[in-house]
Amino acid sequence: MEPPDPIAALWVHAARTELDALVTRLQAQVAGHVAATAGARRAEVDALEQQVVAFAARVKEADAALAAARAELDAARAESAERAASIERLTATSERLRADLARAEGDRARAEAEVARLDATLRDVGDRARSLDEQFVAERAYVEALVRAAGTLTFEAAQMALGQALEATPACFGALKARKLDVALAAAVRERGRSVTRHPLSAAEREALAAAAAAAGCELIEVPAGQRFTSATMEKAAARPEPAEEDHVLECVMPGLRLAGAAGAAVHPRVVVATA
Repeated sequence: MEPPDPIAALWVHAARTELDALVTRLQAQVAGHVAATAGARRAEVDALEQQVVAFAARVKEADAALAAARAELDAARAESAERAASIERLTATSERLRADLARAEGDRARAEAEVARLDATLRDVGDRARSLDEQFVAERAYVEALVRAAGTLTFEAAQMALGQALEATPACFGALKARKLDVALAAAVRERGRSVTRHPLSAAEREALAAAAAAAGCELIEVPAGQRFTSATMEKAAARPEPAEEDHVLECVMPGLRLAGAAGAAVHPRVVVATA
């Protein structure tokens, strides 16, 4: 192998040195450029990072605002749903109230019709009652007269003669009208006359008989003491010795009865006659 050429070696060394210097300069330039570029990039990166941080903050604020908006939207939706439910309930209540009002109007109309019917019935009953009162004026007066002597034998005789209780009722008035007051009173006077000697008439009985006779259109026949007895006009209830003329009336224990203004007697008076 030939020995290296010194000149070539020098040239190579020089070229290599120059190349190394060039590489070094290039590296220095590249490093400077890189450093400058890196500084600029770092500044840009810092600015970008600041922008990113600011953007992230804005994004965070936007997220918070969005969350708040969503919460408000949810609240609004809930409120809207509640309002819709309230409206639905109010609508149902309104419909129910309308139905209730319609029923109430119907009930009112029926009630007014019923009131009108009851008023008509009441007027009819009142007319009937007045008619009955007018129809049974005498019968009512007859009953009222005898009721004053309630509990006495005369009252019991009047009930026995009528065949039912003597009281102020339409049934009693109707029975008296069917029987006729003078006939009913005559039967009561006869019945009471059977016991008059054992149980003399009281003042209350005499007053009741007088009022009943007036109601029945009759007159009581009283025989004054001292009048001569005659079987054609009187009925002998008893006789007793008295210092008086024989067959003269001592006492009228039971008055007789006749129609007012008529002659004769429906029931002869019962008297006590003097005897020798």
